[in-house]
Amino acid sequence: MGYIIFVGYDTDAERKRIDYLLEKWSGRAVIKKPRGTVIHIETEELNEFLEELFSKLEGDVEEKVEIYEAKPVRRKVETRRRKLEYSIPEEKKVVERFVEYLMSKLNASFAGADALAKVYSAYTRKGRATIKVIVLGNGTSRVLFEVEGFGEAVDFLAEKIDEELKLFAGG
Repeated sequence: MGYIIFVGYDTDAERKRIDYLLEKWSGRAVIKKPRGTVIHIETEELNEFLEELFSKLEGDVEEKVEIYEAKPVRRKVETRRRKLEYSIPEEKKVVERFVEYLMSKLNASFAGADALAKVYSAYTRKGRATIKVIVLGNGTSRVLFEVEGFGEAVDFLAEKIDEELKLFAGG
């Protein structure tokens, strides 16, 4: 069964990542990225629309136009989530500075904060994920990380965070 997937993107970097994905999947699936335009139309008067469309084209319309019936596929891909928690024998300010260093090392950019947590966005070769960080404590600090995203990015980032935090915490 074939699917038509409409993907919107905002930047050239997103477009390039999509192109890379299509190239990666080209050995596993039949993928067409048509030149021209993709039209999704819902009408009772399809033949009238096609007649007008064909009249606008030059050359053989049979070679230029492919028509498929389409219905929305409601497949919700669940986000993956990993939670990590550490107890570190350091002052809260020291731990917060380390977390900022770690986020920088992971190329995670600050995305926002609330009264309790800071949220970062990270893009890796494995994909994109958000990292929510909560640092609590006096003297000894508790650090909570919640990594959320799709695919391999979640485990990849969680493993990197775990490795760095264990080294920082002394074991």
